[in-house]
Amino acid sequence: MLDVQKLQELGVNAQEAIRRFSGNQGLYERFLLRFPQDDNFAQIGPALEAGNWEEALRAAHTLKGVAGNLSVSAVFEGCSRIVAAIRAEDYAAARAAYPAMAQAYEGICAYLRAL
Repeated sequence: MLDVQKLQELGVNAQEAIRRFSGNQGLYERFLLRFPQDDNFAQIGPALEAGNWEEALRAAHTLKGVAGNLSVSAVFEGCSRIVAAIRAEDYAAARAAYPAMAQAYEGICAYLRAL
């Protein structure tokens, strides 16, 4: 069973997500535990570094959707900043938004992998 308080500390609004999953906490937990398996995060950093804006946009937008559905708010907000910056062609801002998003992602994934 997931620790809702710990998730909140990591930037996950589990209560909101459980409501989105029609109150089915077990179903939510199964999906959240799969979050670290999503490969989009691994693509964002290298794409930003290489200036591959199309790839960075695709991966960040996809991860944003996954994080949003699971209420992984810290990752959702970071991806939102990256997506908005790329769309505005403010590539420096996209790169600048990445470290905080990556830290939030790594934090939640470390917790989930330890379960």
